[in-house]
Amino acid sequence: MTAPLTATVRRRLDEAACTAEPCDVYDGHGARFYDELVGPDRSEIREVLAVARRSGPAVLDLAAGTGRVTLPLLRIGKTVTALDLSPSMLQRLRNALPAGSACDLVLADMRTFDLGRVFDLAVLAATSITLLERDDRRRLFAAVRRHLRPSGSLVLSVAGDAVHRTLRTSVDREISVRSGGNTVVYLQSQQVDAVGSRRLVNWMPLPLPTAPGPVPVLTTRLHLLDAATVADELTQAGFLAPDVIPVRSPGDADAESMMLLHSRVEGGEYRAG
Repeated sequence: MTAPLTATVRRRLDEAACTAEPCDVYDGHGARFYDELVGPDRSEIREVLAVARRSGPAVLDLAAGTGRVTLPLLRIGKTVTALDLSPSMLQRLRNALPAGSACDLVLADMRTFDLGRVFDLAVLAATSITLLERDDRRRLFAAVRRHLRPSGSLVLSVAGDAVHRTLRTSVDREISVRSGGNTVVYLQSQQVDAVGSRRLVNWMPLPLPTAPGPVPVLTTRLHLLDAATVADELTQAGFLAPDVIPVRSPGDADAESMMLLHSRVEGGEYRAG
């Protein structure tokens, strides 16, 4: 397997006479890294729970991952169906579930799922909408519509203006991640394509080995999407124009780092808010 590498990661590996050992950040040991990197982040949780409290009991958590949103939804008494495409992510979520949790884990593609039941609320957090190309986003919205009650709604998160501008720039930085009681340093390398529509992100542990050998490189590819684009696609898919809910982030103005878009299906009874 050939790893998709940023120019910086490729250069650093070549200088160290090392090779990339590729891993999707959502699969295998990448799922553990993702959980350690993203799991402690509480951004958007408060705002998603506020929407959920105004909704009925049945919640569909799309791209649920290791349960960053699923677990808080369960704690406020919701019955949650957690859907994800990665068996590794769902296994970590399964291990984290309290005994007797009202949670159904579903291994499925959020673009094509068919569960045979409907929900009061569908959630797509962690800006996971950026995993999908435009046609796939259209398929996702159609699948969500089929699974919502007439009174149901969809809430999803997108990057705010300040973060969106940052994401449009290729940048390298070192980050620290707590893992098994230790702190591990990674090079996080982001490379934006020539037309500014997609970004490739690598995470590589540092320091590199002093002798030639394989180095794990965790990878994801994401689309660059602003709130206006997603809102327009929602209305084209038969949702009402979404309410914008600012996400509070320490040190940032509301909605600068992240915002939620909350909408119901056109013709439904629910008033988004």
